[in-house]
Amino acid sequence: MTLYTAVPFELVFQGYDQEPEQLHEISTGGIRMQIVAVAPGIGRIVRLLECRLDDYLRPELAPGTLIHYSGAEERNREGQG
Repeated sequence: MTLYTAVPFELVFQGYDQEPEQLHEISTGGIRMQIVAVAPGIGRIVRLLECRLDDYLRPELAPGTLIHYSGAEERNREGQG
């Protein structure tokens, strides 16, 4: 692999050797999404998996947003990135 960049090697591959985060799939309000748990009952949205097209424009569903998910249907996914 050839990589042409002015960015230092350490920054390009930062985090490459770390364990992937454990992802959870939850369904709430008819929207299925992947989240990373940051605290009990609180998660950070990684991506939307199944939703209406309008839901992608909702700022409260943007990747990186923290949500409360206790009571939502949850399925575990081992570190898929």
